[in-house]
Amino acid sequence: MSESVLVELQRITKSYPGQIALDDVSMQIQCGEVHALVGENGAGKSTLIRVLAGATQPDTGRIVVDPREDRLHGPAAARALGFAVVHQEPQIAPNQTVTENIFLGALPSRLGVFDRAAAVSRARQVLEPFDVDIDPRRRMADYGAAARRVVEIARGVSQNARLLILDEPTAALPAAERASLLTLIREFASSGGSVLYVSHHLDEILDISDTVTALRNGQHAGTRPRAEVTREVAIRMILGTNLEAGASRSRPRPGSVVLDVERLATERGGSPHDLTVRSGEIVGLFGRIDAGHERLARAVAGVTRPKAGRMCVRGKVYKPRSPHGARRQGVGFLPGERKREAIFAHASVTENIVAGGAIGVVGGGFVRRNERHAVAERWRSQLDIKVPSVRRIIRTLSGGNQQKCLLARLLTLNPALLVLEHPTFGVDLGARVEIYSTIYRATRDGLAVLVVSDDLDELQVLADRVVVFRNGAIQGALSGDDISSGRILELAL
Repeated sequence: MSESVLVELQRITKSYPGQIALDDVSMQIQCGEVHALVGENGAGKSTLIRVLAGATQPDTGRIVVDPREDRLHGPAAARALGFAVVHQEPQIAPNQTVTENIFLGALPSRLGVFDRAAAVSRARQVLEPFDVDIDPRRRMADYGAAARRVVEIARGVSQNARLLILDEPTAALPAAERASLLTLIREFASSGGSVLYVSHHLDEILDISDTVTALRNGQHAGTRPRAEVTREVAIRMILGTNLEAGASRSRPRPGSVVLDVERLATERGGSPHDLTVRSGEIVGLFGRIDAGHERLARAVAGVTRPKAGRMCVRGKVYKPRSPHGARRQGVGFLPGERKREAIFAHASVTENIVAGGAIGVVGGGFVRRNERHAVAERWRSQLDIKVPSVRRIIRTLSGGNQQKCLLARLLTLNPALLVLEHPTFGVDLGARVEIYSTIYRATRDGLAVLVVSDDLDELQVLADRVVVFRNGAIQGALSGDDISSGRILELAL
């Protein structure tokens, strides 16, 4: 083992009943590097994190540190070696102060008595390199998600961490705070610390990492230096194929007009919009924040009412007063914030799928109970929703499988048009491919789709046309080979 290697995993295997979570996995983490760990949900990333954190014991294999072998018999042993974990779900005590959270379980004392002044002073020293406005004396409840992430990383630093294990550290962070956090991580590595960085966000992986390791189905799928990893290479490492091949689509000639928008204004005095979407066609909408594309989509979906103009669906005047009214006229809506606006978190998969009033399970105004589960089972099979039973509570599913349940809810209604806001936000690449394939199949059956997305790669894969907005107005539309990141941004900026 080289002196530059902090920790080496040698042929680690971990099994659970009916599942091999890690299958003969080996990897090294160098001193002073950011080592990205990527893979789909279920690839083995969480198990590997638990092994390094001492929370899970491998069945076979060796963990070599400095360069002796350690079994990491528990979290305390991992902490003693300088391994600190920042979990995806914040491990924060909101009613305690920042200082108490930083030194959780290890508050500075004097002669056995808690020394508050020394603790606050030490907390300031730990936070100083982060260049953030966080008062060590205030309660954590006074701060938002970004500050909580900083405090968790500061906790690791305070423990003289040599390895920070970060599991989706930028989840739910705005772009500016995400950028600040990535800068802090780079600074930690530059000072000699090592980082194991777990994320689904490929842009972050490509921005911050020195080395990339992929897991697939519990096995090591490859390790490469960042210089050899493009976005396409990363996707192949994760999926075993590229995104387009995984979600291939024959593009039929679009049919008749399904949605016809004429001189539609979504704000008083705003620019009027003209737009058509045809049967079998996927039209993408793109723009920067408040460019007007999301307002148009929500007006079509019945979430908001336009100030002027006219809409028709399948040749009939269309004036939805709500998403429910839109559904009755053949338009389904998938909102971008599924947890807040779409899923019933404490209800079952079945209840979420038939919540819109699925065709074939409604009789005399009431859902026929004996048919609900059959409908949900059919959609579970068609969309490959990974859940052992449709009676399972939906909040226990991964984000990608929750999203597939919501698509099933819309498709049970046989809509003419789907309006999708950020349809693959927060899902892994494997689920993204499956969602794309579901959308493709629906368009082959004649469905029209309107997609709002800020993911340029997604628009290039999905859309037949991309309509670009700027300052509340349509700047242009791209189709076919003209759809590229450069051309989209040229119009948007």
